[in-house]
Amino acid sequence: MERVGRDSQVGFCAMWFNKELDPLWHEVIEPAIVQAGYEAKRADKEEHNNLADDELIAWIRRSRFIIADLTNHSHGVYFEAGFAMGLGLPVIWMVRKDDAEGIHFDNRQYQRIEWEPDKLDDAKKRVQDRIVATIGEGPLIKH
Repeated sequence: MERVGRDSQVGFCAMWFNKELDPLWHEVIEPAIVQAGYEAKRADKEEHNNLADDELIAWIRRSRFIIADLTNHSHGVYFEAGFAMGLGLPVIWMVRKDDAEGIHFDNRQYQRIEWEPDKLDDAKKRVQDRIVATIGEGPLIKH
């Protein structure tokens, strides 16, 4: 089966949409995706008139890879990451360090980036390094 998204320049983020995690998106995930050479997308940041679920599925299908932050154990994030895996897309797993114990047992075996709110610069570097190590530099890389 051929994997979708092979030529995409989009890195899609699945995460709990809560103001508490806004710094994770703005200071870690979005800039890490961009600095790795990809276009950062998150479903709640895109304007549309479609059903939210349809829009999520469409963005995952249009993506080169997914970043899935499991903080707060959102069932939607588990679904989105599983859907991406079913399409053959690479998934980069993350979780806030103090929330890692609650990860569902089916997902505990995956290598993940555990981040801390007071060490976001470190988390950003780790995410960017993981993107480049897993997928390679993107077509939008600025040297």
